[in-house]
Amino acid sequence: MMKKIRTLFIIVMSVFASSCTDEFTQIVPTSDLLEDEVFNDVRRVSTFLNPAYSGVNSTPWISLEYYTNNAVNVTGAERAAVSGATAEASPVSGQWSTAMNNIFKINEYFKSGFNITYDAFSEEYSTGLMKRMKGEAFGLRAYYKWLLLKNFSGPSATDGAMLGFPIIDNLLTKEETNSIARSTYLECYENIQKDLDSAYKYIEIMRYAEDGDVDGVRQTSRISREVILALKARMALFAASPAYAQISWQEAAETAYESIEAIDGGVLTDLEAFGDFNNTENRDHLWRRSFSQNGNLEKENYPPSMFGQGIANPSQNLVDAFPDSKGYPINHPNSIYNGVNPYQNRDSRFERFVFHNGLNDYRNAYLEVFSGGKDANGGLRKRATRTGYYMKKYLSSNINLDSDQTSDANTDYKVYAVFSRAGLYLDFAEAAIEAYGVNGKSIAMAFSAKDALIKIRSSRPGTGLTNDEYIDKADDFLNTYRDLVRNERRIEFAFEGEYFYDVRRWKLPIDELNTPVTGIKVNKVAEDTFTYESKEVEARNFTERMYYNPIPRNEVLVSKALIQNAGWK
Repeated sequence: MMKKIRTLFIIVMSVFASSCTDEFTQIVPTSDLLEDEVFNDVRRVSTFLNPAYSGVNSTPWISLEYYTNNAVNVTGAERAAVSGATAEASPVSGQWSTAMNNIFKINEYFKSGFNITYDAFSEEYSTGLMKRMKGEAFGLRAYYKWLLLKNFSGPSATDGAMLGFPIIDNLLTKEETNSIARSTYLECYENIQKDLDSAYKYIEIMRYAEDGDVDGVRQTSRISREVILALKARMALFAASPAYAQISWQEAAETAYESIEAIDGGVLTDLEAFGDFNNTENRDHLWRRSFSQNGNLEKENYPPSMFGQGIANPSQNLVDAFPDSKGYPINHPNSIYNGVNPYQNRDSRFERFVFHNGLNDYRNAYLEVFSGGKDANGGLRKRATRTGYYMKKYLSSNINLDSDQTSDANTDYKVYAVFSRAGLYLDFAEAAIEAYGVNGKSIAMAFSAKDALIKIRSSRPGTGLTNDEYIDKADDFLNTYRDLVRNERRIEFAFEGEYFYDVRRWKLPIDELNTPVTGIKVNKVAEDTFTYESKEVEARNFTERMYYNPIPRNEVLVSKALIQNAGWK
């Protein structure tokens, strides 16, 4: 009997409970097509991978910040944050089915997608398109394997061995799939490296540009060599981190350096301005995933006085992470920070990322977070910021939600970078500090960790530090500089969800991870005169087992071979 293949959309479901038979029923059909009807039609084959991109984040993972002390949700506490996660309710549990379902689809493509002529009229175009698609398939599969490794690796509940995920590189039956055990972390790491090397072999373009048929600008959100290189660096950083310790810091530093060398020609490049996060030409975006045009993020996160819902509330903990305008931590003896006027003389990234009480350098918005103000609880809305702050990062000043002031469509490009140049520089800086010290580097390297941090802190137009005194004073002590690079990651990746993973792979002390989320209580004394008082907003409940996320419990129950991470049932 001829097989049927069901195409186009992937369901989010338990992969081991789903049918992985020759009927490919892990894919939800929009129509039932015979396998030969799909894989003998170049139009269908060339778009077959498109749904596999759907599992790649196209917006920042803001809600993951609610499980750290970076932010809270205006609607209330997340249960897993204040009561502790369970194997049934991990914040990242959905990543398992997302990754596995997409790996199945890509394996399906490998089985049948390269046995046809992609263009009967042009051998050059046919060969070029097939190579690019094959490279994309390897690159996407590596990315989804990385999601599994990033989210679910951990020590075995039976013997403590550091495990990764079940490696599935072929189409299997349900019974075969349910019998595959988790490979070790290092085996998974090497398996992903193999896929990335294959992707690099088939994808020859560094950045999609101009208007080529195979490698034109229409492909900018797809897998390119920058994506492959950035993923290698990020994966190596995690593998060297204290929570996993599978490779050396030197190897991680060399991997990141080689990626920078390949992308930037062996030199550190000045960063581009944040602007309104709408620049579709921003070359700092090594992998950008969204060119959507809407005001949804603004509707969700603008303060009430700007006609938004104010959902994401940055914490005082995060606000305190922004240094003063000379780069000093605000608790440093040389800092010019003044608690009486806490929002003056600060790193200008703070002004770009966070709405605060008073005049904000953003559409000249004046926010009244003080008691009785329009943007405080009980103001325009009974439910408003719980911390005294609203998220500004990723919001465009071009969006005006006040219907009385504008009749415009209120749309603007939304561009989110899955991997960025700043992120790659931070990956290098962290690994290089551990491998070579603050100013050290290998003979082959043209720059040090300190050089990379200078670019991140001072080279971006419109934000950053114009007079970074602290960068030189901090380099006397390794621990000081380690704290500095970790703090830079916290700032640069704010509201993207990366801090959730960083604090775990660093294995920060449990008491530090249980630091309560704090906010600010603002009282108006006179016109433009306020007092500021810290307040506790939300508790945190972090336990030893939470350094490693659990595999979704249902996956363990239906499998014959999966071993759960230690501490989880």
